[in-house]
Amino acid sequence: MDAIAAKSRVDQEYLKKAKGLTTSQRMVVMDAPGGVDILSVWEWDDGKVVKHSRQEKPAPSEWRSLKNEEPYNSTTMGTYKNLSKMARGEMNAQVAMAKGLYAVHGNMLKIFPKMGKFSAFTDLVKTIPCEY
Repeated sequence: MDAIAAKSRVDQEYLKKAKGLTTSQRMVVMDAPGGVDILSVWEWDDGKVVKHSRQEKPAPSEWRSLKNEEPYNSTTMGTYKNLSKMARGEMNAQVAMAKGLYAVHGNMLKIFPKMGKFSAFTDLVKTIPCEY
C-alpha cells in the first residue's frame, strides 16, 4: 500500500487520468492467505493517495456484511483470488461485477462518474511489483 500511495503522488500519467478523484473507499478482501479477511481503506485527494490503512481478522469476519456508510464513497468486496486477478490485470472490475465476483456498495450515481478514475488507479496498482 505504501508503494502504491507513493507512486500515486508522482506518476504524472496516472495523475492526469485521476484528476479530480477526491473520495474515500474501503475494500474487504475475503479469504486471503493465512485464513484472514482484510479491510483496507483508501483516501484520495485529486488522485493522490493521502491516507491508507489495512487490518486483518480471521475469516470469515463480520466485515463481509458491511454495506456502505459515510464517509466512504463505496465499499467493495471480493475474494483474494478474484481481487488479485484484478490487481494483475487478468480481469477488470466491470467483468468481475457482471459475473458476481466483485461487489460495490454505495450510491451508484456518485460512483459511476468516478469509474474512469478508479480504473486509472487499478492500472497504477498493476505497475507495482507484488507477489500474490
